Amino acid sequence: MTSPTPSLRDALQDLSLACRILELEGHGDMSLGHVSLRDPGGRGFWMKRNRIGLGEVCGPADFVLVDFDGVKLEGEGGRHSEWPIHSEILRNRPDVQVVAHTHPFYCSVLSASSEPLLPFTLDTDYFIDVPKHVDDVALITTKAEGQSLARSLGEHFAVLMGNHGLTFCGGSIAEATCIGVFVEKAAKANVVGRSAGFAHAMPLPETRTRRRSQIMTPAHIEHSWNYFKRKLAWFLDRTVAPGAVFR
Repeated sequence: MTSPTPSLRDALQDLSLACRILELEGHGDMSLGHVSLRDPGGRGFWMKRNRIGLGEVCGPADFVLVDFDGVKLEGEGGRHSEWPIHSEILRNRPDVQVVAHTHPFYCSVLSASSEPLLPFTLDTDYFIDVPKHVDDVALITTKAEGQSLARSLGEHFAVLMGNHGLTFCGGSIAEATCIGVFVEKAAKANVVGRSAGFAHAMPLPETRTRRRSQIMTPAHIEHSWNYFKRKLAWFLDRTVAPGAVFR
């Protein structure tokens, strides 16, 4: 096994931060859920190893290199059975560097609904539309199933998986992390807003497009990513026992 280059190690360290941020922001579900990064050498993708939760990912050692046929090439630990989610989206979307599949509570509830994600808050305007993928399998474990999900995602950056959860992606670790957090916030507002039963006003499509151009910017992604990293550090500083060591 070859050691990752310094730049790849730095990227995997950031990916481990992304996993822990997602856990903190409502994406954790025991040892389920996985995040991947396209391998810069074109060999496949670095995927969170199985049997640990998102919040337990500590560093580069918690990722395995998987090729586009699902063969583990490097790393300790096993790969998740839903590797085709990652391989087929990365194949289909050259603009995407990071793919994640999680089970955030509000997105999972919304995934079972036939109703669209309505813009109760600005968070929904990051997406304008979030497609839904419906399948008759519990897990995406074959290339054909992964290709079907990739088609449902299309050119979007998030897709609800019917009665299952959420898959999302981005052109960078920061962007994918922020998208995951924002879509769960939007789903929460949607579930709460609909449950309240009050009359509501929704912006016109052209208004939403204009709003998106104001908020979904590289600067906002950068500021949000740095905020989430500070929040994670603050959380750990106040909850971890003195003397605990993290890789």
